[in-house]
Amino acid sequence: MNQQMMKFGAILCLVAIVSFSIWPFWQWLTVKKANAALVARTKALVEKHPELKPAWNIAMQDGVLTWDEAKEIIEGAGEKLEPEQ
Repeated sequence: MNQQMMKFGAILCLVAIVSFSIWPFWQWLTVKKANAALVARTKALVEKHPELKPAWNIAMQDGVLTWDEAKEIIEGAGEKLEPEQ
């Protein structure tokens, strides 16, 4: 293996390490947690529409309801969710 291939491999490894280490930070930065009122509204809709229960279970697997998950469930019930300010 020559010097040029070793440099290429080292740079490739560094890029991979940086990519994998930035991913959790990016998720934390972009994912918005739903507020208490939105969680209550979503939960009430799930109780009213039992067909939304599987979507609720999937959304609550991590114990946190995100804004995007709540939007999907609310729109599944036929209601509209206004964007947060």
